[in-house]
Amino acid sequence: LSPCPPPRLRLFQKFSTFRILVCGGDGSVGWVLSEIDALGLHKQCQLGVLPLGTGNDLARVLGWGSLCDDDTQLLQILEKLERATTKMLDRWSVLTYEVPKQSPPAPKEEENGDSNIQAQISHYADSVAFHLAKILESDKHSVVISSAK
Repeated sequence: LSPCPPPRLRLFQKFSTFRILVCGGDGSVGWVLSEIDALGLHKQCQLGVLPLGTGNDLARVLGWGSLCDDDTQLLQILEKLERATTKMLDRWSVLTYEVPKQSPPAPKEEENGDSNIQAQISHYADSVAFHLAKILESDKHSVVISSAK
């Protein structure tokens, strides 16, 4: 679909369902998914990933492997795509911003303050990782919905 997917994706608007094979990494998948969303095709599109990028986290989580560097396997990969079952994918963004503190400044204990901030960040990261793992490992919509709350 490179370099400009939207006009090409519009060709699929008349289909009840269709499959796209994205050959690339997480960035390419994100780009194609954004274009699919922009055209309102997300309910009818099924997407497979041929992991050719540097990240390939999504391909690995979905069971497509972490890297496809053997072109002799292409036929088997296409057959696997043809037989593949679908799995719902939840997409979201995280935006962060800094809010000025309303409380008076704490006493200057640089080292304790830094370690406390590090502990809070670590706890938050663990919590996010737990919820992501729960979502990605579940086939039950109720688990996905409860994790998103």
